[in-house]
Amino acid sequence: MVAIFLFEIPTGAIADFFGRKISVVIGLFAYSLSFLVYFLSDTFALFLVAEIVGALAFSCVSGALEALVVDSLNHYGYDGKLETIFRRGEIRQFGIIIGAVIGSFVGQINLSWPWLLSSLTYAFLAVGVIYFFREEYFVRSGKIKISFGAIKIITRDSISYGFKNRQLMLIVLFMAFVFLAIQPMNMYWQIVFEKEYFVPVKFMGLIFAGIVVFAYLGSQLSSIWQKIFPSPQKAIVYSQLITLLGIMACLLVFKLPLFLSFFFLHEIGRGLIRPLSRAYINNIIDNKNRATVLSFESMIAKAGAASGLLISGVIADNFDVLISWLSAVIILFLTILFFCGKTKKV
Repeated sequence: MVAIFLFEIPTGAIADFFGRKISVVIGLFAYSLSFLVYFLSDTFALFLVAEIVGALAFSCVSGALEALVVDSLNHYGYDGKLETIFRRGEIRQFGIIIGAVIGSFVGQINLSWPWLLSSLTYAFLAVGVIYFFREEYFVRSGKIKISFGAIKIITRDSISYGFKNRQLMLIVLFMAFVFLAIQPMNMYWQIVFEKEYFVPVKFMGLIFAGIVVFAYLGSQLSSIWQKIFPSPQKAIVYSQLITLLGIMACLLVFKLPLFLSFFFLHEIGRGLIRPLSRAYINNIIDNKNRATVLSFESMIAKAGAASGLLISGVIADNFDVLISWLSAVIILFLTILFFCGKTKKV
């Protein structure tokens, strides 16, 4: 998370200057290298190197791919709602299920092999992007010899734009606090199911599949949610009431079926926020430095996530894993309460 925080803005600026397609290709090859290092390594130090290379890959792809999608839609005359595009894009969740099933099967033979398989797949994707993605409308301003100066200007202007745009910062900060709050559920759900409800490890894959399915269901409910809350800011903030209720209910029940049901409910809330936030953020920023501004947004979100990982780890170690979930409830409740008031003023 810290490495992503450091890489986001520079890689976003590179995407805005050299082209989003180039940034995505570099990112995919970096992913391939990261997974290859994992496959070849058996020490924590080398795993850390793989994570840092993976953070670089994530940073190259994150803002650039989203900017490429939105700018291509604009270039080819798409006049529909971005919410529809991002909602359809959540079909990617089923790729996660397929990958998890394949990876678990291959991992039974040798636990390092899924990393090699992923490395080869990312390299294949990079080649596919080279041949099939189009960005003929992109025109780079300036010359290669002044590229670093241009990147510096893009970075400065984008950060300034992010901090000065109150609508953008409102949602960016809200997302950062949401990421901070939900880290205990990201990190410790397997521990809770195993230690508190004695769920065998062999069923964790099925629970993970359920997580993906219910997150996808939440994303598809975003169109209904928008009708309930026409204000996009309020729709985003109030969506996390479902996440909050799901986590709270998990802490109040003692039967596995109920716990599992409410755990999946919180995943619906988490799935609901993604298309709403992605569409809103892209609607209020311009095309010029879109990749860098999106990287700025991702950078702030990852700062929140990194803080949440550290805080939840300290709480879980010194008290209990479920106490860290309770801390998530408190943080998320205060976040929603604070930003509810702010949305009324925008």
